[in-house]
Amino acid sequence: MTKVLFAIVLTMITFAVVLSASTKEAMTTTMSDQVNSIDVDVLAVMDMCNDSYRIDPTYLQALNESGSFIDETDKTPKCFIRCVFENVGIVSEDGKQFNPARAAVIFAGERNGKPMEDIADMTALCATDRQETCPCDRSYKFLRCLMSMEIERYEKS
Repeated sequence: MTKVLFAIVLTMITFAVVLSASTKEAMTTTMSDQVNSIDVDVLAVMDMCNDSYRIDPTYLQALNESGSFIDETDKTPKCFIRCVFENVGIVSEDGKQFNPARAAVIFAGERNGKPMEDIADMTALCATDRQETCPCDRSYKFLRCLMSMEIERYEKS
């Protein structure tokens, strides 16, 4: 179970650049630095959400590799994403309002060994004009948008 949750954390935190405000230089950080910089225990949140919304690790693996779940009709994994997002401050309790700046902090890092300097721009784009009425679907499609954009920019380039 711990290995599964650790893999989920690594999936959610797969990007790597923190912009230095004073020097305006980008500095690359390690995954452990990123995890330590987040003021919530993402692993504990994921564990808690997994108690309510059991998610098969293959869903997260598919999301990380392709940008979408293997079965997009299954609501449980989508609600798992919503639960995590609510508890780490990415989405409001009603599931309607995204906090793109918070999402950028949570997802900061690198993909495919490349620093993702534009993560804040990507989270802002994916949060804009979400039309989904189901809060679980809304959270999933925000993440799907973000993951697809990351794959396009950092895996295929």
